[in-house]
Amino acid sequence: MSRHTVSSPKVSSLRRARRAHDAMAALLVAALDACLAARPAPAAGLSLAWQDCRTAGSVAANNAAFGCAVDIQEIPLFPSFTLAAAIDSVYSMELVIDVDVDADPLPAWWHMEPGGCRANAWTADAALAGSCTDGWNGRGNAAFQGWIPGTPAGASPGRHARLLVAAGVLAADAVHLDANVPYTACRVLLRTVNTVACNDGCATPACMVFNSLLIRRLHLPSDEEVFLSGPEVGGSDRVVWQGGVGADCQAVPVRRTTWGAVKALYR
Repeated sequence: MSRHTVSSPKVSSLRRARRAHDAMAALLVAALDACLAARPAPAAGLSLAWQDCRTAGSVAANNAAFGCAVDIQEIPLFPSFTLAAAIDSVYSMELVIDVDVDADPLPAWWHMEPGGCRANAWTADAALAGSCTDGWNGRGNAAFQGWIPGTPAGASPGRHARLLVAAGVLAADAVHLDANVPYTACRVLLRTVNTVACNDGCATPACMVFNSLLIRRLHLPSDEEVFLSGPEVGGSDRVVWQGGVGADCQAVPVRRTTWGAVKALYR
C-alpha cells in the first residue's frame, strides 16, 4: 500500500514564508554586492592647504599672498591625510614638506635654519583646522624639527629646502584612526619674523609639497610604521607662495631617509 503525505495548511504556509524570506535575502545580498562594487576606492593620501584643510566647503586656499611689510604675521598651513584602512595605537607622526623657490641660490628670506637671516620662522602646534577631524582627539602636540636648505638634492638644489615637523601624543593617549576620514596631523605656521630686515626673496614665488607622512603605532614586539606619500583623491598635496609662478612642484622627489640624519642634528 502506498503512503501519501498531505501537508497541513499551517505547514504549507510556513514553507511559502520560508521561500519568500530566502528570495528576499538573496536580493539583499545581490544589492549589497552591487553597492560595494560601485563604491569608489579608498581615497588614501595627503593634502595641504593654507588657512584650513581641504574639504568641501572649507576656507582652504592654494595660494598665500603676503605684502612683505610686517614682522608679526603668522600664516597657517594645514597638512592633512586620509587612510585606506583603519589603524589603532597611533602615537607619533613625522611630516616632510619640501619647498622649491624660484631663485638660486636661496634668497635671505628663505634662510630659516639656525643662524639664518630668519631663523625660527617656522613653528608648529596641534591647533585644530575648521574642516577636518583632529587626529589626536585634543591631546596632541606638534613641534618644528628642522629646516634644511639644499635638500632634496636635484638639478638645482640651491633653490630647495626641506621642512620637518613632528606630532604626537603620550603612549597612554595613543589614538584609533578610521579609514576614509580626513584628519589633520597638526598646524604649521609660517611666521614673518624679521621680514623687514631680510626682505630679499619674500616676494619670490615658491611651491610647497607635503612630501611624506610617517605614522608610528605601538605594537609588540616592535612599533609598526605606516608610510603615506602622494595626494589623496580629490585633494592636492601642494600649495604655492606668492602665486608660485616659476617654482617647480615636480622638483621635490619623495625621500624617506632624511629623518634619521636630521633628528641626530636637531636633538
